[in-house]
Amino acid sequence: MKQKLLISSCLIGNNVKYNGKNNQIDLTSLEKKYTLIPFCPEVEGGLPTPRPPSEIVSQNPLKLINNQGKDVTKFFVDGAEKCLDLAKKERIKKALLKANSPSCSNSFVYDGTFSGKLVKELGVTAKLLKDEGITVYNENEIGKL
Repeated sequence: MKQKLLISSCLIGNNVKYNGKNNQIDLTSLEKKYTLIPFCPEVEGGLPTPRPPSEIVSQNPLKLINNQGKDVTKFFVDGAEKCLDLAKKERIKKALLKANSPSCSNSFVYDGTFSGKLVKELGVTAKLLKDEGITVYNENEIGKL
């Protein structure tokens, strides 16, 4: 029986990215080893596709805004909690999530100024999963899987 791998929906080719597109990658090697469980926390949290891009402006307290100045924190938190619920239900121990995403990144996110500057922080969903002991990778770390 293959191990389950939670994966960002955009990485399998679903058009759920903020701009209505995807970030599809070659999953051939992963599909041999894992059963892929796709999930998009932003969409599952209630945000539409396409949608204005969002960034984390504060970690404590957590606050995300979109580039129109609207507070979208609740959508990100709701999506992260739904993702964690799925991971627990499916007994998932590893996740492959989108780098630089305010939801999914396991290393860097945009700094909240919409200037393209990255800072070393976790996305909302990645942080919640890691805090629960789930190992989070990004698409540049497929070799580690």
